[in-house]
Amino acid sequence: MDKLPQTPETYDRMFANGGYGGAFQLPYRHSWYYPMYKGVYKAVKAAGARHVLEVGCGTGGFAHLLFEQGDIDYCGFDFSPEAVSQARARTSREDSFFVGDATVAGSYARDYDTIVCTEVLEHIEADRTAISLWKAGTTCVCSVPNFDSTVHVRFFRHEDEVRERYGDLIDITGIARIRKPWLPDISLRNRLRHLVWNRYQPRRLLYLLGMTSFDKGGWFVFTGTRR
Repeated sequence: MDKLPQTPETYDRMFANGGYGGAFQLPYRHSWYYPMYKGVYKAVKAAGARHVLEVGCGTGGFAHLLFEQGDIDYCGFDFSPEAVSQARARTSREDSFFVGDATVAGSYARDYDTIVCTEVLEHIEADRTAISLWKAGTTCVCSVPNFDSTVHVRFFRHEDEVRERYGDLIDITGIARIRKPWLPDISLRNRLRHLVWNRYQPRRLLYLLGMTSFDKGGWFVFTGTRR
């Protein structure tokens, strides 16, 4: 698989184009990332988070969920100016987002008790360097994929691989498996449309109904404390 360069320009183009199936620009409830966002939000609430810093906020899907469902203080950054622009427009929260680099200490020069880092670590060569900059004692809620992509530096096949790579930096207390939906747009209207279109294709119907194994695509959402 040919890999794309890990530069802001690569991600600016990706976010401007909306990503596969327009997933980055869909309302968060309609995006195939929604099941993962819900899992992350549940972990954030369970941890009693008061001040969240999101590393790699993307176009603001998780932030939008947090703003609508909770009263937790939030700030997020991304190294793609296009992503930050879209996050601000999506949430109408101009001051809640900034352009920053996960591997630069200055990006963390603010108050936070919880780090959220979803769909980011697999994109960074120096992922462990980024984590080393997080404050000791901070609650960490992160996700990594079990599937490859042209913009992935790595992916993980099993929970043991997650613990092996990050366990010395984060005291991991739990890892949840969340299956990735088959459609980028999981709105009811779009799902019903595809059910009709694929009614004579049993395998695709199973995918649409979520009756597939985690190995077909999903995320490991792991929670712990920065050592």
